[in-house]
Order: sequence, then C-alpha cells, then structure tokens
Amino acid sequence: MTRKSRRTTYTEYRAPYAAALYEFLGDRVTNHHRALDLGCGPAKIAGELATWFDQVDAVDPSLTMLQQGQKIHGDAANIRWIHASAEDAALEGPYDLVTIGTAAHWMDPAVVFPKIAGVLRSDGVLATIQGDHPHQAPWEEAWLVFLRRWLERVGRQYDETAFANAIAAHEPWMDIAGRETFVFDYRQNLADFVACQHSRATWTVIRLGKDLAAEFDRELTDLLTPFAHEGQLQLSADESGVGHTSQYSG
Repeated sequence: MTRKSRRTTYTEYRAPYAAALYEFLGDRVTNHHRALDLGCGPAKIAGELATWFDQVDAVDPSLTMLQQGQKIHGDAANIRWIHASAEDAALEGPYDLVTIGTAAHWMDPAVVFPKIAGVLRSDGVLATIQGDHPHQAPWEEAWLVFLRRWLERVGRQYDETAFANAIAAHEPWMDIAGRETFVFDYRQNLADFVACQHSRATWTVIRLGKDLAAEFDRELTDLLTPFAHEGQLQLSADESGVGHTSQYSG
C-alpha cells in the first residue's frame, strides 16, 4: 500500500458532513450574502456553503489544503481562497455566517473569537462543528481496546475527559444559543477507512514511521474485517454536533 500524506488522506477518506447540517445553517441566517469558513482544509464545508451564499471566504494555514480544495471546487467562482491562519487572516466582513469545522481546537480562542465578533453581522451566526467518528459502531468496544493499546505505544494515554475538554476549550468564548446533532448513514471501503486514520494527528505515517504504520493498518484491518460486507463498512455518523451563536462573550 502506497503511503500518503496526512493532507491527502484527509481529502480522500474523511467522511462528509450531513446534508441536513447545511440546510439547518442556511435556515438560521437572515441573509445569504457572505460566509466565512475558518480552518477550511480542502473546503468540505466551504464548497457546500458556496451553493447557499453569494460569496464564501475559505481560510486555512495550509497551502496544500487550499490547493486540494481548489481542485475539488474549482468551478465555484464565489469562493475566495485565503492562505493564512485564523489568527492572522485579514478578514473582510461583515459575514452572515462563520463556520469552524473540527478545527477550533487548533486555534487560539482568545485571538480568534474576538476577531470573529468584529466581522460577524449583528444578526449573524457562528457555528463550530465537531464530530468525525462513527456513531454507535458495532466495533466500538473493540476499537476502544485497540485505541488504548496504540496510544500507549506512542507514549500517550486514553483520557476521554481530557479530549472532550480540549475539543470544547473555545466554548467559554461563545454565547451558545443551542446545539444540534445530525446522524446520517454512509458506506466506506474498509481499506479507505483504515487509511483515513492516518489523517489524524496522532496516527500520521510521519509520526508512527513506516513500519509501525503498517502494523497499525494490519491490526485495524483484522479488527474490522468481521464487520465488513464485501469489503465495505456500513457506517452511521454523528459528525455534526453544532454550537451556534450570534454574540461574543469574553
């Protein structure tokens, strides 16, 4: 199996967000003129927002990610690609909607959220979108055993509380108006699902090394094979837990 970079595996193998998420967000904003997607990656969210808004600003610190997004959504002339971190980006508001998809934990909330407040319309919406794992998968118990063992092998420990706290560290900077969860079903090739794990910071091939990554793949494939039908996994995802707000609290 040819090893791919984290950015390539992210683009090719990460699951999409639920279609209902975009309908939900579209219904929550008063105007559909301008949207901003921070930490956009390959524009998984920005590409969809481009069908709802007149203009979308897609911001990411990785030029490679932006280039991948341009390849995928090159026909969307209303996306403006901005190569910068959320902290440093020169934003041209006002925006009707600001989204951050599974990326807020990489940002400095003390810098980013006051900045968002300055470019978000008074009736605008900020949505932080979390979730990127199978929902109630039949292999969940075995996966947790596998996860704990492999985290120990890379010098870490499984701490669900610490992980949850890190993911939600930005929330004190928000005046949260509500939360929504969207569950949807999809199918994925078993090999692609295994490859997708290398798009996560802990399991990159660079971090594991070629030999250990190959062992990781073999063990995870063996674990999941009994749950695959003709090489396909039937997955249910709750990828889109959403906190939304129209105000900043600092």
